[in-house]
Amino acid sequence: MEWDQDAKDLLEELLKPIPIFARPMARMGIEKKIREAAEGTVTRDAVIRGYLIASPGNMQERAVKMLQAKKIDLTPYEQLLQELK
Repeated sequence: MEWDQDAKDLLEELLKPIPIFARPMARMGIEKKIREAAEGTVTRDAVIRGYLIASPGNMQERAVKMLQAKKIDLTPYEQLLQELK
C-alpha cells in the first residue's frame, strides 16, 4: 500500500512519545488500523482515523490531546470519536 509523504511524517510524529522499546509493537498495531481506514493510498486522514481507532480506552484521550497539540482539527472525526466511546 502506498503512503503519502505527509501521512508518513504524521505517523512518525505521533509515534515519538511512545517509549523506544514499545514503538515497534505500537507501530504495527497503529499501521494495521491505518491500512483498514485507508482507501487506496494512505493519506493524512487515514493516519488520523487509524491512530484514533488504535487508541483504546484512556489512551484515546491522550491521542486526542496529541492531535490537538499538532493543530489538527478534529471536527471531521467527532462522529468517529463518539462511536469509539
